[in-house]
Amino acid sequence: MAPTHIACAFLYVLLLSTVWPGHARDLAEGLTEQSPSVALENKNQRYPQWTGIGSLKNALGQTCNAVLLDTRNRRGKAVGPAYVLTSGHCVFYSYGTARIRQAFNADVTFNYFHDTPERHATYAVKTAHWSSMAGTDLAILELDTSLAALVASAIMPLKLASHRQTSDREVINVGAPTGFLKKGLRMSVCVESPLNSFAEHPGVFPSALHNRCNGLRPGSSGSPMLDRNTNEITSIISKVASAIQKDILNSCQNNSACEAAKFNYSYPANDVYYCFVDGVFRNDTPTCQLKAVDITLDEPWDLKPYVHLQRDAADQITRPTWNLRFSIQEPFYRFKAVNDISDCARTHGYQVAAGSDEAYIDQPIGPVLGPHVLCILGVQKAEQPLTQALLRNVFTHSVFLTNPAPAPQLKHRYHIAWESQHNGFNRHYYYSVNPAISTLCGDIDDDRYTLATDGIFLDIAELPITLCSYARNSAGQPSAIRTDVIKGARDG
Repeated sequence: MAPTHIACAFLYVLLLSTVWPGHARDLAEGLTEQSPSVALENKNQRYPQWTGIGSLKNALGQTCNAVLLDTRNRRGKAVGPAYVLTSGHCVFYSYGTARIRQAFNADVTFNYFHDTPERHATYAVKTAHWSSMAGTDLAILELDTSLAALVASAIMPLKLASHRQTSDREVINVGAPTGFLKKGLRMSVCVESPLNSFAEHPGVFPSALHNRCNGLRPGSSGSPMLDRNTNEITSIISKVASAIQKDILNSCQNNSACEAAKFNYSYPANDVYYCFVDGVFRNDTPTCQLKAVDITLDEPWDLKPYVHLQRDAADQITRPTWNLRFSIQEPFYRFKAVNDISDCARTHGYQVAAGSDEAYIDQPIGPVLGPHVLCILGVQKAEQPLTQALLRNVFTHSVFLTNPAPAPQLKHRYHIAWESQHNGFNRHYYYSVNPAISTLCGDIDDDRYTLATDGIFLDIAELPITLCSYARNSAGQPSAIRTDVIKGARDG
């Protein structure tokens, strides 16, 4: 080796040694969750640990992010191709589908720091081995080069976290969002939290994590969330809050759907940890069986995130049903309903296989209040055994079950108030109409609903009326719509 090359290699090792052993400096350099994102400058090799986080650009010029995976074998040698991890929607945007071994015309640019454009290094994507928007939003791409070649070029791969988190974790986002003058990698920090099996934000699966890192924008998709202590990849960004106009976010008024839009959403990356054997991606092993998925829900725009217990004419509680029709490519499917998304990955409890010709799930939901998750898996044979590896292909859909709407109480024939003490609802909305005009009530987005601050007062001459009402709990989650026809004492 020439003396110059020896010196460069020694300098590179020296730079890494100042970062990794014992993490001599805070990877986030003192940033807090309130700090704005920071443009990273690597002119003095300050961030060698993030040279493997790059910009992914497809043939149409659309950009995402991608992160180089550390797939070195047990002896620490880079023996296979170079693989990057990104968002599934950055590769093939099709909700409810997963694809394997697809051509994908794109490239990845590493060393993507704004102050060193001369060091940018671009490599073509060879194959999209797996891309999923069925229960997750992840994709694994193989580059047209080897991991050894990238490591030799001082492009650092990052390790995947081997376990999924079950509690809050301090994380760093490193990515290249659009909309900044300094076009390159930026860093922000925040706390990453599980969703607890329910996501009200449209298109977010219940397995997602959420955070409020600053500076994430359109173009942040595919960027990694990194453990602040270990620099391991915990998840990959899928949706960002700043896509929603800030004036809308600032006027949520106890609306849980609006609150949900304030978060960024990402998906755990640990499952693909098991898909690399001696530096090569394999999805045909006992621990990794990723497959193609194609599930299409009938009328997905009509799916409601909240469902409600109801009272029938006999004042008995009735439970809603899933009422989910769908098509699936496999000849059979199996499903189960759980309260915790992690139970989808467990083999017990799945119903016997049913034919997929007219796939329909209409079992009752509940009776336990809170999140409920439907886990659906297509199988080739009715007797096909389920494995944990196979269950990583599960499609999930979640709802949140709430109590019936509280009944209004007529006080002194003029004052109407709602019970709040026993059912968790503390904000009540209403409007009233003449029953001769209508006995049907509008949905919760009807602008006639008004907040009842201390009940409502009615003149006896106004009766009868149709009273439409619903309630929200302290989290902003709504009840069902309630319809009451109030006739007054003189009407019997």
